[in-house]
Amino acid sequence: MDSMPYIFAGLVGLASLAVSLLLALRRLKTSEERIATAVSRKQAQVERIKKIARVTLQQARDLRDARRRKAMADLGCEDLEQRLKAAGAGDRRIYVLDDRRTQKDQGWLLRVVNIEYASRVNGNLTPTALDGWKRGRRFLVYALDEKKAREKVNARFPENKGFTVMGTESYLG
Repeated sequence: MDSMPYIFAGLVGLASLAVSLLLALRRLKTSEERIATAVSRKQAQVERIKKIARVTLQQARDLRDARRRKAMADLGCEDLEQRLKAAGAGDRRIYVLDDRRTQKDQGWLLRVVNIEYASRVNGNLTPTALDGWKRGRRFLVYALDEKKAREKVNARFPENKGFTVMGTESYLG
């Protein structure tokens, strides 16, 4: 019977080993669950990143295409402007000074020029607009006769500001 304490100590050791193994297995299972959760979160994150990358890539392609189209349009505009300048095409616009008229009024086209527009009126205009004033702008005016049409234009564009009426013609439009 002397071996009883040894057996008891062995059984206690075995029981503590079993309890520690159970706790270790529980911790292992918890760790496996955490790892599985982390892997699934990582996979979901990878999928989101891939989706965002595809969208970003498509946006980059769209941006490149838009820039290419813009560059082509700019080249086309420059080419058209050069051809218009080469052809000496004048400004064909007609500005309506006043559309009020009576039954007896006629339409008159008056070309108004101001070579010093930038210094006397407004220097902040674009070079194209300033060039338009130098070459002259055509205004449609309704009046009884040419003299009244000139008076209307001079009231709006006075000579003391550098405006000059360079030509008058009847407008049948």
